[in-house]
Amino acid sequence: MRRVHRFRTRGGAMSAVGVGAGQRLPAPPRVPLVGGWQARGLRMLQDPTEYFLRQYRRFGGISAWDATRPKHVFVFSPEYLRLLFAEPEVFIVDAFREVRMPADSSFLRLSNGLLRLNGDTHRSHRRVVQHGLHARRVVRYRDTMAELTEELLAGWRTGETRRIDQDMGRLVTRTAMRTILGVDAPAEADRLQRLIDRLLAVAASPATLLFPYDLPGTTFRTALRVSERIEESLRALIAERRTAAGSDVLTALIAARDENGTALTDEELVAEAYTSFCHDSNISTLTWTLFLLDRHPDVLDRLTAELRDTLGGAAPTADDLDRLDYLDAVVKEVLRLLPPAPMLLRYTAREADLGPYRLPSGALLFYSPYVTHRLPGLYDDPLRFDPDRWRDLKPAVYEYLPFGAGAHHCLGKHFALLEIKTVLALLLQRFRPALAPGTRVDRAMRISFVPKHGMPMVLHPVGARPEPVPVRGNITESVRLA
Repeated sequence: MRRVHRFRTRGGAMSAVGVGAGQRLPAPPRVPLVGGWQARGLRMLQDPTEYFLRQYRRFGGISAWDATRPKHVFVFSPEYLRLLFAEPEVFIVDAFREVRMPADSSFLRLSNGLLRLNGDTHRSHRRVVQHGLHARRVVRYRDTMAELTEELLAGWRTGETRRIDQDMGRLVTRTAMRTILGVDAPAEADRLQRLIDRLLAVAASPATLLFPYDLPGTTFRTALRVSERIEESLRALIAERRTAAGSDVLTALIAARDENGTALTDEELVAEAYTSFCHDSNISTLTWTLFLLDRHPDVLDRLTAELRDTLGGAAPTADDLDRLDYLDAVVKEVLRLLPPAPMLLRYTAREADLGPYRLPSGALLFYSPYVTHRLPGLYDDPLRFDPDRWRDLKPAVYEYLPFGAGAHHCLGKHFALLEIKTVLALLLQRFRPALAPGTRVDRAMRISFVPKHGMPMVLHPVGARPEPVPVRGNITESVRLA
């Protein structure tokens, strides 16, 4: 008997997706292709976001590379995302499965956290990790976030040009060192951030995926050696935190126990410390927010007025953040247009149905918040940066997913939003950053969605209206700029 899943759309109407009918997925015609799916994958990795958009425009909300052997499937529409997330035992995670990591390597151990766990192991592990990142604990870190932001801004001067992406990287890293790892050591924070930046740049690069050999000059060797240095640093920090009291996340993870009274092993702590510390998404979101505000001066003026009237130059308290409605709308809109993780993966643990489509075991499913957040049936004029849309917009969980959804949604969501809003609230009361002349702004994928060439910006006084400089680069395909 054919099963039917029903769901409610944003307009309130009920839609249905049949299950198990064995229909063929929409797909391009089969043609001889040198290199097979690897060649397609290489093309996709050059610019995943635009590749996904082209796939959606040609084939709709769900499609495949090959209709007869659907081993690579694209899932964009909320009705199919809902089914995907509803069965985490069937549609499983396995971060970096496509990267052939040696069994006994730091590269593998760093990636062996929640991002690769499933089933009972994931549920038990997640409960332990959640102890260190729940909202009540995270709010304690607001003072540290504000203090370190003020320290950064004290070194800025009106008229100078700053690499905003690098400044945000240093700030987020120092904050993570103190709140996540319990260490206040700027030099060590900078060193660890440089190592993580290097690893993120090569970990999922086409060269690493296609040539996974530990040979001189390869990106794979770089990933292996850099991972070893990161693991060595994290193990030293874990040993230090075992003998010291503190309110940081790592200390909480060391003390936490699962329902059977079992603690995380050092190897598990290394993986979770790395995942928790690696806040590339916060750096990305802060950088893109400052860029988009510069290109939309009316939005920036309105936001700075809200900050001035609510905070009067002070750092925001937790209650203040709850009252900064326009700041909340701005951050939501940035996360809609330029989500930090525009490409995510699931795998089928066995032969499975996704709606009326039968998928084989081991199929790779791509989903993309970047594409879903641009579906015209969900968002009016989707390429427009419009924080006001959030006054009335209440998207369903599978229509807006900057932090993922389902059993594996991001545990760091509360931390990320607290940090992003605290930094913006202070920075925009001190300076008005504007894109530096001659800057090319291209989007690029590493683990997060980043500006390929960095983001140099000139610091102006609050309230200034500098002459906007022309924007060059493929970011103009992602958002309509003023």
